[in-house]
Amino acid sequence: MEEVLLAVTNVAAGLLFGGMVAFAGFFAPLAFARLPEEVANPFIRGIFPIYYVTATVVAAVAAFAAVFVSQPEAIVMWLVALGFLFARYYLMPRTVAAHDARERGDAGAAERFADLHKRSAFLNIVQIVATMVVLIRMV
Repeated sequence: MEEVLLAVTNVAAGLLFGGMVAFAGFFAPLAFARLPEEVANPFIRGIFPIYYVTATVVAAVAAFAAVFVSQPEAIVMWLVALGFLFARYYLMPRTVAAHDARERGDAGAAERFADLHKRSAFLNIVQIVATMVVLIRMV
C-alpha cells in the first residue's frame, strides 16, 4: 500500500509541478504576447480561478497520499494547497480590483496592482520550488 501512496503522491506532485511551470512559464506569457490586450486580460482572468481550484485539488491529493508515506512532504503539499486557496480567494480579487482601478486611472492603483502581482508571482514561485523539492525527496 505504501508504494501505491508514494506513486499517487509523485504523480499528483508531478502533474502539479508540470502544470504550474507550463502555466506560469508559457501559457500566461504567450497569451499576453500573442493575443490583443482586450482579449488576453479576460481570457487569463477566466483561466485563473480554474487554475487555482484545480491546483488546490491536485496539491491536496498529493498531500493526503503523502500523509501515509512522509509527513514533512505532506505538510509542504498542504501548505502549497493552502497557498492556492489564499491566492484564489484573497490575492486574486484584490489584484483584479487593482487592475480595473488602474485601467480607470485611479490614483495609486498601478502601484497596488504591481505590488499584488509581485506577491502572487512570488507565491507561485515558492509553490513551484516547494513542489519540486517534494518530488526530489520522494524519489
